[in-house]
Amino acid sequence: MSVIEEFTFPFCVTSHAFNKDRSQVALCPNTNEVHIYGRNGAQWTPLHVLKEHDLLVTSIDWAPQTNRIVTCSQDKNAYVWTLDASNTWKPTLVHLRINRAAVQAKWSPQENKFAVASGDKCVAVCYFGEDNDWWVSKHIKKPIASSVLTVAWHPNNVLLACGGTDMKARVFSAFIKGVDQKPAPSAWGERLPFNTLCGEFEAPSCGWVRSIGFSPDGESVAFASHDASLTVATPATGEVVSVRSQGLPLTSLVWVDQSTVVVAGHDCVPFVYAFDGQAWRLAKKLGEDDKPRRSAAASPSGNTAFNLFRQMDSRNQPAKTSGAATDGLLKSVHQNTITEVHGSLNGAAEISTSGLDGKLVLWNLQA
Repeated sequence: MSVIEEFTFPFCVTSHAFNKDRSQVALCPNTNEVHIYGRNGAQWTPLHVLKEHDLLVTSIDWAPQTNRIVTCSQDKNAYVWTLDASNTWKPTLVHLRINRAAVQAKWSPQENKFAVASGDKCVAVCYFGEDNDWWVSKHIKKPIASSVLTVAWHPNNVLLACGGTDMKARVFSAFIKGVDQKPAPSAWGERLPFNTLCGEFEAPSCGWVRSIGFSPDGESVAFASHDASLTVATPATGEVVSVRSQGLPLTSLVWVDQSTVVVAGHDCVPFVYAFDGQAWRLAKKLGEDDKPRRSAAASPSGNTAFNLFRQMDSRNQPAKTSGAATDGLLKSVHQNTITEVHGSLNGAAEISTSGLDGKLVLWNLQA
C-alpha cells in the first residue's frame, strides 16, 4: 500500500504547505483566503483563516525553521505571516513592485529570502530590509520573455531556477549583497553577481515549464512541462535528458533523492521516475496497488467503440463493463488534477499531494 493517509476537504486544494513537524497544514481553497488546519488524531481541525489578499491566492510556502508563511496572489501582492504571542497570524506586506499576478512563492533554504514568480516577465527576489523594516525585492528580468510559472532554490541559497510560458527553464544567480555569502564554485559558475544567467534549457516539444527543482546535491535541475515531459539537465556533464509520457500535462514535481523524481498533473496519478545508471525511466505509478485496474469486457466492433475506450483510458477512467454500471470514479486515488507535490520534511521516502478533488494524500514511495 503506497498511500499512508488520505484526507478529503470540503473544497478544491490549489496549494498546500506543512509546518515543520506536519502537525499543521496550510491550504488554499481556490479563493483569496488561506485555511490552516491542525492535526487532531486522524482528523484535521480548522485553526486559522488568513484573510489579507483581495484576489485568488496562487501559492503558499511554510518555512520550517522560522515558522513563517509566505503567500502570493493574483492581486500582485505577497505577504509574510508571523505567529505572534497571542496565537494570531500577523501579515507583513512585501514590496514586490510587479504589475501582473504573483504566481508562486518559495522560501530559500536558509529562509532569509524568498522568490516570487510573476506574470510580469520577472522573478522578484525578496529579502528583509533592516533599514526600512520591511520586505523589499530585486528583479530578475532578462532574458525572460513571458510569464514565470515556477521557481526553485539551489541548496547553496544563491542559485535560483525558474520556468514559464516562454518554454524555457533557466538558472540565475540570486546573490544579494549583505544577505548572502559568496558560494563555492560549481558547474553552474564561479563569479555569480545578481541576475547572472547560469543555464538555459527547454523541453523537447517546447511546452510551458510548469514546475522545476534542483537535485539534492544541486548538480542537476529537473523540470516538468505542459507537453507531459520530464527533463533533467546536468551542466557538469552537459547532458540534457527528456522523458516523454503519453499522458496529460504535468503540473508539479519533487526530487525524492538523487536518482528519483516524482511528477504529477492532469492524469491524477503521481509518476515516479528513476535513474537506473543509464537512463531515466518510469519506475511506477503511485496508487495502482491501492485501486486495481478494472478489467473491461469485450467491446463492440468498430472504431467508434474502440476510440471511446481509448479516450476513457487516457483520462484514467474505468471502462464500463457489459451489463454493469460503474460508480463513476477514476482508477486513481485522486479524482481530479493534482495541483501540487511536496517532498518529505524528515528525509524519508514520503511525499504529499493535493488536488482539485479536495484530497490531501500522503504517500510512501517504498511501499
